[in-house]
Amino acid sequence: RIYQAKRTQVEKQRVNWMAISRSVLAGLDRLIPWSVIQLSPCVRTLQTSCNPEYTKKTNGICGVENANHNIVGTETTTGVRDSFPGVSTHPTGSGWLMASLDASLRQGKSPGVRHISSSSGFDHKTFTAAFLEQVRDINTATDPARSSAILRRLVKSGLLRYTDMRDAPEKFFLGHRLLSTVGLGGFGIRFTVQYNLFAGSILGLAGDEQLEMLGPLQEEGLLGCFLLTEMQAGVLSGLIVETTATWNPSTSTFDLHTPSDKAAKNWISQGFTAERGVVIADLIVEGKSHGPHPFYIELRDPSTHALHAGIRIDDMGTKTVANDLDNARVWFDHVQLPKNSLLNKFCDIKDDQYVQVRDEPMRIEVIGQRLLTGRLVIAQAAVIAARVLHMKTEEYAHRKVCNALNGETTLASMPQLQAVFSKSYASLDEMIRFSAAIERQLSKCLSEGTIPDENLIDAISVCKIRCIDAATQSVHALRQEVGSYALMWGTGFELDDMFLCTKFAEGDSRILQQKLMRDRLKKLKADGLVESVLSAMNPVSADAAEARAALLLAQKLAPAGRDRNKMAAKMNEHWEEIYALSDLIADRHIRTVPGMDFPEPIVERIKVFSPEFDSQWIDNILLRKEELAKLK
Repeated sequence: RIYQAKRTQVEKQRVNWMAISRSVLAGLDRLIPWSVIQLSPCVRTLQTSCNPEYTKKTNGICGVENANHNIVGTETTTGVRDSFPGVSTHPTGSGWLMASLDASLRQGKSPGVRHISSSSGFDHKTFTAAFLEQVRDINTATDPARSSAILRRLVKSGLLRYTDMRDAPEKFFLGHRLLSTVGLGGFGIRFTVQYNLFAGSILGLAGDEQLEMLGPLQEEGLLGCFLLTEMQAGVLSGLIVETTATWNPSTSTFDLHTPSDKAAKNWISQGFTAERGVVIADLIVEGKSHGPHPFYIELRDPSTHALHAGIRIDDMGTKTVANDLDNARVWFDHVQLPKNSLLNKFCDIKDDQYVQVRDEPMRIEVIGQRLLTGRLVIAQAAVIAARVLHMKTEEYAHRKVCNALNGETTLASMPQLQAVFSKSYASLDEMIRFSAAIERQLSKCLSEGTIPDENLIDAISVCKIRCIDAATQSVHALRQEVGSYALMWGTGFELDDMFLCTKFAEGDSRILQQKLMRDRLKKLKADGLVESVLSAMNPVSADAAEARAALLLAQKLAPAGRDRNKMAAKMNEHWEEIYALSDLIADRHIRTVPGMDFPEPIVERIKVFSPEFDSQWIDNILLRKEELAKLK
């Protein structure tokens, strides 16, 4: 009755929703024992506000750096935001329940949300200095021959071990972040292909005996690639694999084959310079398909760079950006792979039969583990690269003298640019804190060797989608307000197209949004109609809008039944509602996950990348291999 009276007041007078929530809670204090009720969170995480100059340096946290470069201090509260517009703070209510709520608000927290400080298990300062020294010349290595040589040097140094993804995942993620402070270039992709997609897939999918190959691979500095994407199954198609690996019992080998051009592996990063690879193919045993499986493959002779029989690799050509990274198209013509090429942590071939060797079956969540880590490192790289670009541009804006009505001023004093910086830092810092929290959860899975649950998988998708959105939108807004500076080489804007690359790498944002929608409708079906309707009607639930959107979308798609053609037509008709629902799902994840800080400060280290490009880089690789062979 208290709620209904206040709700009527809202409809007539647009009274603030937070005030109503306080009244409802105060009424519950008097009427209902707390032990018999559970209220959904009715407030979002608080916004924070700091001195703009300090915010720029400390990633949105008011405090000081201690000796370990951790930011210590407290957040300052400026307001509370919930799922309704126009919310502001209000006088404190009465009762022990209200006292608990207001205590949380005064501390700059949402009810039930813990702010966790990050910890580290290694010396960040020492690692940072050593890592940056190893990649000191990536700005001059502007073709794949020189860029791959730098990666070989880093790999052979052992500074970051292939096993660190399991043994020290925080170090693994830090390496990616450090590269993004130097510049969002092609080397960052080359780095994550080597450590995450190639070596990481072996670490996560190989059996105990197969894991022993990681040591020699690192010591020899051999490069690898990850062959998943196919020509007609690209970033907008989801996981579709037509490349086949057919078990031949008479020879105890797998026949790896590309049945048509549309099944050729496509846009394979580091695919031309790599000597080794992990290829994903449809495993066929006794005529039965067992779906996509991972296979270790030797692509080239390391001493001559010559391709092994039956393998064809073409370079994809010159791009608008990141030409220091080679991208390849790969075909297999009945290539014979030995039995132990199948990475067999979860399955194997025994007595010519396909067998599952663990409780966990081979499925997309298993084979795609490195896609999850890849999505997170790309998300973090994008927002950090965008932030350091803003930091560098802001320094320029403070130096740039302009003429104003009342005399000379600086570009940084222009209100429109101040607004861009303010909005961009707020958006980027929110996503940086969210990504740090998701990293903590994923690192636990990596350390324990467990598969992330559905909620974490969706949270990683949200991280990828929203981090990329924040980065691309903020950089686009910034470049429109800084004049010809954004056209100049060496400002960081010359790498702008890399933000587009992050949008479709490791899962296009649209595909991930569709996955969020699909998973939400599956949950709606599992919850049942009654619970779903109650959730949609819950007046104090921040998730009610999402529940209503899911119900309405399910109603619109239901007439299609199991007919794929009809479902495709319905999804095309209601595409806006599909993406609107995914936005609400993303809002929920960001709202309910407590933000965190990275152990290290974000430092702007943007290098001036050389505009030169050696178009003869392929010949240089082959020539170098010939020279090495003669020396041997």
